[in-house]
Amino acid sequence: MAIAGKPLWRDCETAFARIDELCGDNTSRLFAEPNVKEQEGGRLVVAWFSSFDDEPKRLGELDRGKRARIESNLAARIEALRPALADQGIGETVAAMLNVADEASIVAVGENAVLTNWGILPEEARSSRAAFVRHSEKTIGPYLPSGMSPRVPGQPWAAVGGFATAGLSPPRRVIVPEPTAASAQEAQPSASARHRQAWLWPIAALSLVFAASLIYAAWPGNLVYPVALPSRTAAPPVNSDEVNRIIEERIAKMNTELTKTGCETDSSILGPLLDDGSRGPAAPAPAEGPAQ
Repeated sequence: MAIAGKPLWRDCETAFARIDELCGDNTSRLFAEPNVKEQEGGRLVVAWFSSFDDEPKRLGELDRGKRARIESNLAARIEALRPALADQGIGETVAAMLNVADEASIVAVGENAVLTNWGILPEEARSSRAAFVRHSEKTIGPYLPSGMSPRVPGQPWAAVGGFATAGLSPPRRVIVPEPTAASAQEAQPSASARHRQAWLWPIAALSLVFAASLIYAAWPGNLVYPVALPSRTAAPPVNSDEVNRIIEERIAKMNTELTKTGCETDSSILGPLLDDGSRGPAAPAPAEGPAQ
């Protein structure tokens, strides 16, 4: 593409410097730098150089997580170009730079989105407004923030967010139907069931604990029963009158013996004599037989 007869690629360093001045440092790094060489027959060979040090990869080669990050990065970098697009001196140039040749022109260099083959449109895409919009929808359109669009120099065409601003139908939107009375009635039993499940959980938990306690108690070796002690036989009742009579008799007998002399006293009332061992061993009893 060319503006006022001047190709976009010629002296693009001036455009990059102006973009960074208006939008912030390194904003222009979204666009790869072209190195154009003309071969025999007027054929041009363009090599693209990125400011990021990494191997470029197409979006289709990325895993889902990284592709989502690259697409978010691309939308943010395009959003940063708003001041340049609104500038009277460079706005038309930057809008033309947002055109890319195909989907493969959007690459990931590390964690950064980079545009190659920018400022290029196939012949078919420049044939009509509808063709231009279709091409934009397949390439840069899905990543355009609200109100931003690539432009074709000399044409009033625009594709905002991948859709034409005039002359074409807007994209279809998925509308979630509002719940009807029938669907509300169908949903009610489910809510009641969830409510019943909510208060049944504590009962089930208590039942489980009680059952585990019973199993633990009945399991051999877990519950220790106290050893049964032998029962003691009850002593026969004591006749206190009889006991008192016997004691009184012994006291009376002892008083009687105390009035006697030592030789006449019956020592049996005092119980057996205690031997303190001073008399030596007791003599053996004589054997029974005729007296000698």
